[in-house]
Amino acid sequence: MEFTFAAVETSDKSLIDLIRESDYTAYTDLYNRYWRQLFKIAWSKTGSEEDARDLVQEFFIELWNRRAQLKIEKSVEHYLVSALYYKVFMHFRKRGFEEKHLQNYTYFLEQPAQHSSNYLADADHEAQYKELLDLVEETVSQMPEKMKRVFDLKHKQSMSISEIAEVMGISSQTVKNQLSNAMLKLRKAAGEQGVGSASSLFIVWLFA
Repeated sequence: MEFTFAAVETSDKSLIDLIRESDYTAYTDLYNRYWRQLFKIAWSKTGSEEDARDLVQEFFIELWNRRAQLKIEKSVEHYLVSALYYKVFMHFRKRGFEEKHLQNYTYFLEQPAQHSSNYLADADHEAQYKELLDLVEETVSQMPEKMKRVFDLKHKQSMSISEIAEVMGISSQTVKNQLSNAMLKLRKAAGEQGVGSASSLFIVWLFA
């Protein structure tokens, strides 16, 4: 008599642990496990298949590049989906965070999930997303003028440290200091507003 044993699927948490140790096979497994789900979410929120595909590809590349910083205490799926929502936020932000783009973003957030599965309608993720949006904008608006300009040039206009230094006539180290202080303000605001440790971590992840 022959016995066959079904392969035991590696848990999400174990994959993350392996990824932190630079295990590319585990990274590929996580990608294959969640790529389609994340793609459908991005598509439903951007309204563009091409943009959705690019966003998810960039998302996983950034995930790998920041693997040493990964610290997921609860659901890996929840982490990935939430992080993708913030990635979509950055997609709209880089196009210029003007009122028309905010309206466009809000419109897509309000659209029903058209590409299947009930996870696309997870109100918890959208609530966190909007909460973070308000938090970032309010905190940035209260920053000192130099810090605010440095932050906007870096994260709204996607300029490099050296480019910002040249435009503002300051040293690259000053730019780095301003960005570091801006991050401290965002993290402090997240703590004071009680948006949760996950959202605080995503702020670091997005604006590092």
